[in-house]
Amino acid sequence: MKRIVSLFFVFATLSLQAQSVTLEFKPVKGVEYPVSMEVSQATTIRVPMMGEMTTQSDQIISAVVTLEREVEQGYLVEARLTRMTITASGQGQSQVFDSEGEDVMGQAIKTMMGKPLQMIISRKGEIVEQMPVEDTFFTQADETLATQYARRRRETAMQQIKSMFSQNAIKSVVQAGLTKFPDRALAIPSVWTDEENSEELGAIITVQQRLTELSGNRATLTAKSVIMPDPVAKKSDAVQRMERISGNGEATTVVDAQSGWVIESSGSQSLSGDLVVEQGGQSQTMAVTMEIKTKITSAR
Repeated sequence: MKRIVSLFFVFATLSLQAQSVTLEFKPVKGVEYPVSMEVSQATTIRVPMMGEMTTQSDQIISAVVTLEREVEQGYLVEARLTRMTITASGQGQSQVFDSEGEDVMGQAIKTMMGKPLQMIISRKGEIVEQMPVEDTFFTQADETLATQYARRRRETAMQQIKSMFSQNAIKSVVQAGLTKFPDRALAIPSVWTDEENSEELGAIITVQQRLTELSGNRATLTAKSVIMPDPVAKKSDAVQRMERISGNGEATTVVDAQSGWVIESSGSQSLSGDLVVEQGGQSQTMAVTMEIKTKITSAR
């Protein structure tokens, strides 16, 4: 009996070792791939002579990605935003930008929903190219603002909208539904590391992914990230910018093993750095800490 039990565990172990999977992004024509990203961020700034000031921001951004055609680099896809809600509060004040809101700003943001944004995604789950938007991309939003806003206020509002729909902002939403996979078959467990230089943050982001489980069509991954300042990063010339960002994070993600699209994910990050503000030829540096929590689902 002991021998039979021992053999059972040997065969079970060998079976687990033999289990492997090749994960990649494989969209199907005619299928919609939805993604909803919720981000909660608490930012604390240490202001000289005033102490600490904390602001809270919350975002819910949703999109649908569809395949246009297969190309040499991977897949040409269209992403259409379906919802954008951003709230910010601090020091007794609050601000809301909501595509479902009835105010003029909300109505202007609503005109941006459903507009096609094209990009190329590699089979390994990386956005390798974003197509430029047409000159008329923001026209409808601008016309909506013009119905109630005077010129100066309208220009300020348009700057805010263009920031919300920047290339980096759109990329982050679509990337939330993707995972960067290695170019090899993965046993269970498997570990791989990806390193990225972020020009926006002026930092090097190193992510270690671990495939921990494969159950049916669901692959479970855990990730740990380390963010360090990039010593050779090009210094931003913006009058207000973040410098010397560092920190770490972790996440757990469930991926559809057939399509490579994220089913669900949750994670957190702790970051610190310096906020540099230049005004009137003078520069002020303030210490900043950020606590960020994210939740991603493929539900509509």
